[in-house]
Amino acid sequence: MQLSKIQPHPSGALLLLLLSNLLLWENVASAPRCIMKDGGCQKVLNYIFNMTSTISENFNNLSSETLNEFDTEYDPHQKFQNRPTMTCHTSSHSIPNNKRKAERMQPVVLLKATIRMLAAWKNLPYHVENNMVDLDGTPYTIISKVKLIDRQIKNLAKRLQDIKTILSQVHPELKENADYPAWSGEPYVQQSKRRSQLFGLHSLFFCLYNDAQKVSDFIDILSDQIVPNN
Repeated sequence: MQLSKIQPHPSGALLLLLLSNLLLWENVASAPRCIMKDGGCQKVLNYIFNMTSTISENFNNLSSETLNEFDTEYDPHQKFQNRPTMTCHTSSHSIPNNKRKAERMQPVVLLKATIRMLAAWKNLPYHVENNMVDLDGTPYTIISKVKLIDRQIKNLAKRLQDIKTILSQVHPELKENADYPAWSGEPYVQQSKRRSQLFGLHSLFFCLYNDAQKVSDFIDILSDQIVPNN
């Protein structure tokens, strides 16, 4: 079978195809790279990264639309936008807060940080729906969009896990199963007063959009490092 005919296969089949034909791995300029006959390894990784980039772009766009729609509906005078948002629950020293810092990280470390950040948004629809269902206006439009975002997050996590599985052949530490604790919804959704509740939701959607931009940047960086000349 020629690996150039991989397009019709789902990503899971592609991953099995790659691992079954894996011949040699090497580390070049600190970036993990694999070598296969006819460059097949790079073709499969290119394919997965291209899918991941498309999903990430959709995630970014939907997050931006959701933030704008929420502010238009519930903050028409832009009072929330003139206040510092709550500290995002994904803020940590292990996740770079800008593209320059991400570019200085080892690809394996950045990959793990990106997966960890996506996992931190687990149960997003549950927390949003519980806190918006009783609001005036048209909360269900936003809730529906959040459910679409949740699907994008899960799809992104699946593609990045595929890449992680491939790279674990040369980086055994990636085989470790990380434990991602369930997100409680804090600090955004534990507000009792309506105005505080709305500001909490604004902060949630702002942090979601901010993370979507980071994920997009991180995926571009990983693609350049792992599959150069993509």
